[in-house]
Amino acid sequence: MRVWAFLILLVVSSCGTVTQQELDARLAGISSRLTQLEERQKKLEEQQVRTEERIDLISQNITSLRLELERLRANRTVMETPKVDQPPPASQGQTQGYEKDYEEAMRLYHLRQLHQAKEKFIDFIKKNPKTPLTDNAYLWLGVVYRDLGDWQKAQAVWLTLVERCKRGEMVDCNKLPAVYLQLAKLYEQRNDQQKAKEYYEAILKEFPLSEEANIAKAKLGR
Repeated sequence: MRVWAFLILLVVSSCGTVTQQELDARLAGISSRLTQLEERQKKLEEQQVRTEERIDLISQNITSLRLELERLRANRTVMETPKVDQPPPASQGQTQGYEKDYEEAMRLYHLRQLHQAKEKFIDFIKKNPKTPLTDNAYLWLGVVYRDLGDWQKAQAVWLTLVERCKRGEMVDCNKLPAVYLQLAKLYEQRNDQQKAKEYYEAILKEFPLSEEANIAKAKLGR
């Protein structure tokens, strides 16, 4: 039974004897009000959908910009002039070795040579399991798999970084909030809202001051 039918019965039962004209007038008033409320509800639902779409677009733009910034930083690394407080030449040469490998993997990705970039990132992680750039390599390897359409492997790579960070096996885990965000979006695409929420919550709990936290707040309506 529709809501308006229930309201009609309520009016009739509470008002005693009424004329046909009065009843018709009341029915018209209730029907008009109900129509207004339904239209308002529809507009609010449409506004909510548009808001969620804008949040998704902003999230995608931020992710793209952060990835582009990371690429530019990697390209700049080999061009920087050595500073006075840097390590001695021998150690410096070793450091530049893994940085150059990372920069080469980034260069291949930027050229959209995804299969070559994938192999380069895998090789980098195998040879350099504990460097300040290893977490970066995990993030980007997952991105490469994502761009290749292999979301399952992308998920496996990102989850591996999460586990290694939890076990304290990484020198640096500053890419963890970005990985959480990628995982949240992955689960959203699978329509697993509960899992996505868990990763948004993890961002807010573990990295409340990160840029990703602002996206998580918007997604969670906070």
